[in-house]
Amino acid sequence: MNKAKKLLNKYKNQSKKIKIIIFVIIIFAILFSLYMFKTSRALRVRYIDLEFEDLPKSFDNIKVALASDIHSGLYIPTSHIQKMSDMITENNPDIILFIGDYIYSAPRWFKYHNKKNIHRLIEGIKNLEAPLGKYAVLGNHDNYESKIDVSNAMHSNNFKMLDNNIIFITNDIGEYISIGGVGDFMTDDVKFDLATKNVKTNDFNILLSHEPAAPLAIAKKEGYNELIDFFVCGHTHGMQISLVPMPLIERLNKNRDYPLTTIYGNMQSGKTKIYVSSGVGVVLLPFRLFAYPEIVIATLKNKK
Repeated sequence: MNKAKKLLNKYKNQSKKIKIIIFVIIIFAILFSLYMFKTSRALRVRYIDLEFEDLPKSFDNIKVALASDIHSGLYIPTSHIQKMSDMITENNPDIILFIGDYIYSAPRWFKYHNKKNIHRLIEGIKNLEAPLGKYAVLGNHDNYESKIDVSNAMHSNNFKMLDNNIIFITNDIGEYISIGGVGDFMTDDVKFDLATKNVKTNDFNILLSHEPAAPLAIAKKEGYNELIDFFVCGHTHGMQISLVPMPLIERLNKNRDYPLTTIYGNMQSGKTKIYVSSGVGVVLLPFRLFAYPEIVIATLKNKK
């Protein structure tokens, strides 16, 4: 009997320990999830200064705001988009560049498009202004859901869509810069010939591409990187849930002539400076880890 009682007590003690362990794991999972959710809403402004030999002197110190992957919808409310817009406005940019993926109604395989997310997007960005204009390209999620709805939403907010297109901005003394954009690599054609049309090697050109890796490789292979001074991308979310902090990811490319990885950050390919944004919103899960959402304020300087 004593032996049986000891076994019973041992079983009870082990069962109690297991319950305590399970309870601790559940509490940790809840707290960790709350932390990742809070991180997903902790929108930051990153400031960078970049020098370019081709930038005309009259455009020296021009301020450019960059934002990508807003993903209005499933997890991102209008208030988060308005917060982004307020942070951009506070910095008084000369140009605003959006780099695709403006909506997110559901994971792609559901093939679901909620038009309310378009209205959330419009409401969130309606007060954005920039003296030299607002420019954008589409991302894969925009094309998955409704290219027409998203394009119309951007047009209604006076954004010029630059998918496989280019625009030249000329100032009062006749100096100019150009901004081109290519279609999303996953869902559209990537036409660098159209995005760099009439650009000379000593002109200053900004290139918008939602997806970084493949278009960057195409530009290098086909020689278009000789015409591109600043290559701006998004799409990656900085991995969104990463095991490595973004500054460490960025350091992998420090002093390299061509990026080792195009997950996040400030990097270079020959004479072309590159920035891959971690984005504003989220997909699949409303969480981020070591990959804070951001907008970027880039001050472009004449190097001469």
